[in-house]
Formats: sequence, structure tokens, C-alpha cells
Amino acid sequence: MQGKLTVEDERWFGSTYFKGIKQLNPASNITLKIITFFYPLKVRTQLLLSVGLLLMGLLPFITPSAISLYPMFPEVPLIFVIINLCFVPGHLVLRHFLIRRQYKIEALQRCHISARTVSLPVNSLVNEPDGQLVLSKNDIKEIDVIYNVQTNKGHSIRTVYQVTICLASGKELNFDMLHYPLKSIFYLLVYFNYPMKLTQRRWTMKYQLHVVVLIFPILAHFALTSLMVLLVFPLNL
Repeated sequence: MQGKLTVEDERWFGSTYFKGIKQLNPASNITLKIITFFYPLKVRTQLLLSVGLLLMGLLPFITPSAISLYPMFPEVPLIFVIINLCFVPGHLVLRHFLIRRQYKIEALQRCHISARTVSLPVNSLVNEPDGQLVLSKNDIKEIDVIYNVQTNKGHSIRTVYQVTICLASGKELNFDMLHYPLKSIFYLLVYFNYPMKLTQRRWTMKYQLHVVVLIFPILAHFALTSLMVLLVFPLNL
């Protein structure tokens, strides 16, 4: 890295936004909300959820006699469509419940970052007691920021996907983009001049597989539902 990194660097922070960014000053204590939707579940639990949603989408095709009841009973395919569509929010609500249970989440998750302290919820993510982990700036020896670079139409996009906080005691704490808003956290760490180094590294398969397992069943379910509608009502579309 050439020169000191600042928050004015568009390559890193061109699209960064969070509440309070416009009023940010050296005395600020910024609170960041954490979205738990992307928290990974245990592999077995996530696979059961994903396969279950796909099977519900395939159910009308597994039982084609239900579709063949149209047009004698036109309400039957419509009921299938409504039920299939309801499975998606039901899937998301169940996933939300399982996340809160697995990570022992009882309240909204928030990060608090200032020039003196960094406060992060841990909730079994690192080898620390559940709750809020508070570190002073003096506790931190160095922060290793791991990022990936992608080029799109000649423009380089830098994405921070893991942060390792190295403490003066010798302990290392790892935080990743699936659990924390690393882009905003990184912005604040740079602004408040925390000690850090940047490490460029390619994406690991863990993040790509997580996105596929999370998003693909939902998209496939909608696609199967749309296909069923096309098969049942071909002349009305």
C-alpha cells in the first residue's frame, strides 16, 4: 500500500454509508446495527431448510394429478400457488428463529466504535463469553484487514471480508463479513486511526457456498412456482 489510507479514498469507501457518517468527528461514538439474516446456520440445519424449500416447490410436479384437476377445479392450482408463495416467508421466519437460537441472541445486535474503544457482540462467534466484547485502543496491537479485489469495466472493487484483531496479550479474534458490517467497521477504524495492515487475498469458498446455499433455494422455489403457473394457465399469460 502506497501512502496512508484515508476515508476519502474512493477505491475503498466510495459507496460506504451508515447513520452518522455525515456528522462524524474525532469525539463521535458510532453505533452500527448488525443484520443477522446472513448468519450461517449449522450445515445440517441449513441443508434441511434448503432441501425442504426445494421439495415444497417440486411438490406440484411430484403430484401432477393435483394440477390435472384444472379446469374442473380451478381453485386447486391457485391454492398450490398461494401455499408455495407462503413457504418462502415461512422459510425466512423459521431461519430467523433458528439463528437467534443457535447464536443465543436475545436483543438487537450492535457495534459501538469510537476513538478509544471498539465494542462488538460475540455470541459464540469467537472464543469469548457471550455478550458484548469491549476493547480499548491500547488493548489492540494490530488489526489485519483481509480483502479481495475484483475488476469491473476497468474499475477495481475492494471488498473487506475478514478482520483479525491481534491483541497486545497475543490473542487473535477473527470477524467475518457474514456476521459483521465490516465495510462500515473498516471505515471507522481508518477514521479513528487504529493500527492496521492490509492483506489482499482471494475469496475463500466458504463465502461463495454460503451465498449459494442461502439464495439458490429461494430463487429455485419462485422459478418452480412460476413454471407451475405457466403450465396451468398457458393461455392467460
